Amino acid sequence: MSTDIKPRRGATERITGLIWGAIVTAAGACLIAALSGYAIDLELVAIVALVALGGWLLFSAIGVAMRDRRRETSQQQPVETAVPETDDAAPAPGQGWDDTPEGADRKDS
Repeated sequence: MSTDIKPRRGATERITGLIWGAIVTAAGACLIAALSGYAIDLELVAIVALVALGGWLLFSAIGVAMRDRRRETSQQQPVETAVPETDDAAPAPGQGWDDTPEGADRKDS
């Protein structure tokens, strides 16, 4: 027995399964009608199939774009403004840093 938990299928996978089921059902219905002696206009069937597939592609593209936009807005981090750093570590004039170049003799008083 497997203990792997499989996530629930997403809406896209369920809709894709529905579309494939509709395609197979329509093809079967056309085949049954043709074998029963009915005259089927194949050009009209092809046009209707292309319109249906085009609508499905358009619908799925809009759905993906809306889902991605929703994810982007929910995961978007607030914009932090950059604060210029001040040099707080610098000593006050005359209290620390030495203007004497390295290697030069310093007079200690």
